[in-house]
Amino acid sequence: MKTYSKIFATLAVVLGFTACVQDLNTEPIDPNIVQEFDQDAVYYKIYAGLGTSGQKGPDGDCDIVANDEGYSVFYRLLFVHNEFPTDGGWWIWNDAGVPDLLECKWTSENAFVKLLYNRLNFNVTVCNHFLENTEDKTDEKSIRQRAEIRFMRALNYYYLMDFFGNPPFSTKITVDNPTQLEGGREALYAWLVDELKAAENDLEDKASTYKVNKDAARVLLARLYLNAEVYTNGKTTAYAEAEEYAKKVVDAYELADNYAELFMGDNDVNESAKEIIFAIPQDGAMIQSWGASSAMVAMTRGTNMNDWGSTDKWECWRSSPELVKVFADAPETIIGDETQIPGLVGDDRALFCNKTAAGFTAGCEGPGEYGTGNFNKCWAICKWTGLYSTGVAGKHTQFVDTDVPFIRAGEAYMTYAEALYRQGKTAEALAFINDNIRKRAHATALPAIDDDVLLDEWQREFYCEGRRRIDLIRFGQFSGANATRAWEGHKAKRNKKYNLYAIPNSDCIANPNIKQNEGFE
Repeated sequence: MKTYSKIFATLAVVLGFTACVQDLNTEPIDPNIVQEFDQDAVYYKIYAGLGTSGQKGPDGDCDIVANDEGYSVFYRLLFVHNEFPTDGGWWIWNDAGVPDLLECKWTSENAFVKLLYNRLNFNVTVCNHFLENTEDKTDEKSIRQRAEIRFMRALNYYYLMDFFGNPPFSTKITVDNPTQLEGGREALYAWLVDELKAAENDLEDKASTYKVNKDAARVLLARLYLNAEVYTNGKTTAYAEAEEYAKKVVDAYELADNYAELFMGDNDVNESAKEIIFAIPQDGAMIQSWGASSAMVAMTRGTNMNDWGSTDKWECWRSSPELVKVFADAPETIIGDETQIPGLVGDDRALFCNKTAAGFTAGCEGPGEYGTGNFNKCWAICKWTGLYSTGVAGKHTQFVDTDVPFIRAGEAYMTYAEALYRQGKTAEALAFINDNIRKRAHATALPAIDDDVLLDEWQREFYCEGRRRIDLIRFGQFSGANATRAWEGHKAKRNKKYNLYAIPNSDCIANPNIKQNEGFE
């Protein structure tokens, strides 16, 4: 069913990468050893690096040093760092470093931040390796693959910019210490716009959802433009450009009729596939990972819940009162499972389980939650499942087949609406949301929109998908004096320095070219 499964499964055989990325620049000591560049192997490794941890999967021979290999996976790291410090839910396992993320008090020594930094930089390095070794190739296949890998490098640099501001930057493999761009975050933003536009020219039109295409580049460009004020430190806005690029995708893609099917085990072939632009493939038999959809399913499931197509139930990530309340004004009165709650609250996206009146407690806060087993203290999230839309389970009893719908048209639709709103086209934005996003969810039309309503709609559409922090920052609600929203664990005003993560102290010590983000040591 998933055309790349066998290719990804053979990566451990055909690739020779190690966790030390500088090995990519090292010549063998033995002159009888000839190093050969395997273009297809590296190409597929770059794609595999979004949803797997290393060469073997689900663990063993990890790309980067990690105590828990599952946490080192690209997608799970995005989830951890974009959801943990927000109102999107609560993690109750007391892993070292997690409390500091939940409570917005991380330092340059945080182990999770270091994993994020190292994963993104490792991915960039492999992209550079591919692009250096193909720069003189002019055949059609190489031109296409180079465009895709330029996108992949830009994607990783986008997250480095979003999380770290002005990270070390290099487009070449070198033993020299990389430097930060002289123009800072603003310069990296400009480079990303130019790079994505250049890649877009050579990317394919609609292709397999397992390969990036022109519309994937357009969604990322629209996201950059929508957040331009953040990334240029208030110097510029680009809402007209965000509208332009989002509209190209809106015109090319429909929304899925059934929201829940986007996160099911057969989302590569069920009706929802028409909305997915780029997916991170997962296959219970062939592509196993503790850091992609299997983790998303397992972390949200527990005892006495309906079948979810896996034997794993980690009981560690549940909703927050703030998340539940964007769907229900009085959540303590609503009892049901994921088949009932959408109808009870009037929104198909409300995929939660709350089986007893005691299943919602307003005060779910602070370190007292860690390791207490308080998974049932708020609604369980049932958005991700290993079941197929037909009701059957997947190929494996533990690992799910659910692809990660990493770039989907729903983002372009929301971006388009917000871009209209930011330009004063409020009536047009409201009508677009009601006629598309709300209609798909079978939700009552919104009577009006403002910043709070729009921010809540982003949450309803994308909760538990690893992006909440980005939206809160753009709306000025993550930190700073103007942030009016508070959530459990964050009742005090958050210092604005936490809009960025600290560059790991170990990298600052090793590389004198790096300037630490303001406020961190």
